[in-house]
Amino acid sequence: MKTVTSRERVRTALRHHQPDRCPVDFGGTAMSQCLPEFLAKMRAALGFPMPPDREADDDWADERILRYLEVDLRLVPYQPPLPVLRDMDPEACTRVIADRQRKREEAAAGVKTPGVSHAFPLANATLDELKKMPAQVPREPSPYLDWQIAVAKRFHAEGFATTYWVSSGFFEMGCWNRGYDQFAVDLLTEPDIVAALFDRWLQENLGCVETAVKPLAPYIDIFCFGDDWGLQTGPFMSPATFRERVAPYTAAYYRAVHAAAPDAFIFHHSCGSVYRLLEDIIACGVDLLNPIQPSAADMEAEKLRAKAAGRLSFHGGMDLQRLLPFGTPAEVRAEATRRQRVLGKGGGYICAPAHSLPSDVPVENILALFGKA
Repeated sequence: MKTVTSRERVRTALRHHQPDRCPVDFGGTAMSQCLPEFLAKMRAALGFPMPPDREADDDWADERILRYLEVDLRLVPYQPPLPVLRDMDPEACTRVIADRQRKREEAAAGVKTPGVSHAFPLANATLDELKKMPAQVPREPSPYLDWQIAVAKRFHAEGFATTYWVSSGFFEMGCWNRGYDQFAVDLLTEPDIVAALFDRWLQENLGCVETAVKPLAPYIDIFCFGDDWGLQTGPFMSPATFRERVAPYTAAYYRAVHAAAPDAFIFHHSCGSVYRLLEDIIACGVDLLNPIQPSAADMEAEKLRAKAAGRLSFHGGMDLQRLLPFGTPAEVRAEATRRQRVLGKGGGYICAPAHSLPSDVPVENILALFGKA
């Protein structure tokens, strides 16, 4: 009997057919990684040494851990880890190290979290000023494209489905550039400012399709994007506002991605409760929704399946607010079994933690999630 590969299993599920078993993920996307501290705990628990192509500060999960957990997805990173980069491009490696140190120092000096926006460069910009800004410069192709293709080819040859993170979305960009409070007001009172910003960023994102999606299309199964549209209690905005302001740009972007990579699937990350936006999310061209935050309003597995089964696949769903950090291994395993039964019936589900893992999750609970404890 022919052995089913992980790649075949994932693609079968995402086509809404029943695979041989529910696909599982840990570290296989940019939104299912974990802090380096968790990887260190996992290595220690399993007795695995640090692999030569990883680093202590890296969140790219070790291949040995992924194989032990029988993970079906493989992340193709934007940038090689430092041990690889050091041999490929010593000068680039030096720059990366210096940049990381600068960000750590800035975060420590301001008691801030690295990677979270605290300055909003366009907060006070007027519509006239936005219109006079120079045209958006397309993102340069990755200097590591050949390395990325080689990594993806290797994963395919080994039977794994591949993922690649492309970009964030329009709403988040508005919040990061105008400030969250200001952009919430803009969506309701300044439609011309919103359109001017989104028109600009659409051109940038379409440039990403040319420089990233097209060259990687033969080697990537799932192209990943993110735009946080949900709060714990519901969407950031009404469905009508989303449909009028945000959805047309997201749909235009994703149409271009599907045209450039017709055999690939689009993964969209949005934390929080987006149940009320599901019809619009499907209409935008999303194939796979992540992270399915189960403690958020209306995000119960049964409710999601009833609403979108056969039209939208789901990735994640294992609660990171209560279950994984504070539950028992038996509780974790029971919930994983239940979610795979509910969301995975007939395909359409990849079981994984509902976001990247922090360091407070017990290793035993992750082993239980994957049936190893």
